[in-house]
Amino acid sequence: MLKKITTAIAAALLLAACTCTPKVSYKIWYDWPERYLPDFSTLGEPAITGVKSNLDLEGIDDTKNHFCAVFETELKVKTEEEYTFILTTDDGSKLYVDDELLIVSDGARGPIEEKAVKVLSKGRHAIKVEWFDFDKGQSIVFRYSTPTIREREIDDTHLYREDRATSRHRFVKPQVREAYKRFAAWKGDDEVLVYPILTDVHTCGRFSFKHIGYGATAAKVFGADFMANLGDIGLNAYQATADSIYAKWIKERTLEQMKKFNGVWIYTPGNHDWDAGQGRYHTEQELQDFFQKPWVERAGGNLHLTPGRTYGYYDIPEKNFRIIFLNSSTTRTLGEAYYLFGKEELAWLADLLEATDPATNVIVMAHYMPHPMGRWTSSKPVELTLTQNDAIMNLLSEYAQKRTIVAMVTGDSHTNDYINYNGVNYFVSQGYGWVVPDLMLPTNRHAFFDYKETLCIDVVAVKPATREVHTFRIGAGGADYDCEFSY
Repeated sequence: MLKKITTAIAAALLLAACTCTPKVSYKIWYDWPERYLPDFSTLGEPAITGVKSNLDLEGIDDTKNHFCAVFETELKVKTEEEYTFILTTDDGSKLYVDDELLIVSDGARGPIEEKAVKVLSKGRHAIKVEWFDFDKGQSIVFRYSTPTIREREIDDTHLYREDRATSRHRFVKPQVREAYKRFAAWKGDDEVLVYPILTDVHTCGRFSFKHIGYGATAAKVFGADFMANLGDIGLNAYQATADSIYAKWIKERTLEQMKKFNGVWIYTPGNHDWDAGQGRYHTEQELQDFFQKPWVERAGGNLHLTPGRTYGYYDIPEKNFRIIFLNSSTTRTLGEAYYLFGKEELAWLADLLEATDPATNVIVMAHYMPHPMGRWTSSKPVELTLTQNDAIMNLLSEYAQKRTIVAMVTGDSHTNDYINYNGVNYFVSQGYGWVVPDLMLPTNRHAFFDYKETLCIDVVAVKPATREVHTFRIGAGGADYDCEFSY
């Protein structure tokens, strides 16, 4: 009898949850070429229509560049209150409440948060959002709050379900074990240097930090010598760009996950790691304090941080390796554009390489790939960026002519690629970054996957005895995305 009563109560609660959740209808039109919103009344029949539980892109898999959409739903108001509406979109959008235009934020651009306030009487109220995507990133997040209702989306239950799904992380260990088998067969009895790469987890949104913890799980299985976080940790994901409290929460959760690995993390700042709530930029000192200094004591004097900067090096004397980590977004610290190895940093690198023992194996790491295969080859000013790209590649090539450089390893591009250029190996790890297919270069590869069910971690293994390097993909793409080269 008790079981029947419990079952009935559970069913009633589930029914209540389902019936009170608003439904969001959507219409999508393809091939909108302009950099502004259309007059939707002139577009004819939409290419796609559907119904979902939230006003976002979750579960709409057929989106691509140059399209526009209309989302419509209702809010059921129980008590008259002042409602604050928050709309964050990339690109332009408009918000209507009961056919009154409250927000206009048009134009091709990155994510921008806009707010509007309106008193809603008891009853049902119509919500409509018009939105378009031009190219590159695409996002839409709609939230609201009142004096008695915490800030929320139309349906917060999907966040709860996602949190539960990612907290189970049942997919993690099987995918790690599968990659480890390939690694063990390749390694044999030889001594190796091995480390997993976590990069661009910002596209995992609200739960990006959990994948840092999954990387720590991989490190334990592989017996990693250190861990690499190559940047874009999630400070521009979800609402973090606009919300300082949420940005701080992302940083703190990320650091908690990093500490699950009982060793040293090498961190290179990504172009989006300067982002924080309300458009504030971090300084290099702040990023160093938060993501580099915690490992100094663990490193036993072998982790060398440059005061006030986010570049430095880590020595592993027992294996004869020097890991150099760079800041590839120097101009971000000046409030300008990113993707630049600064002149001061390049001078430091030249001096460090000159002072390095010729017998030492050197690995250079950064977020941004200076070689053109990295897709993003220019910023502002374009000429300076390209000049600095050439400068660092020439510096590494000159070093490789007389000493031992294993590779330059980066993230950022959201693709997988490898090339040997002027005697230097350049490897790009795909990481978790979302990619626009029509912006990929002919040589780029990208394994498409769902981060809630799949890892995307490259483990780099170096075998000094034979001068071989092998990367092992955990999760997305599997063995097809492994890479081999020599030095």
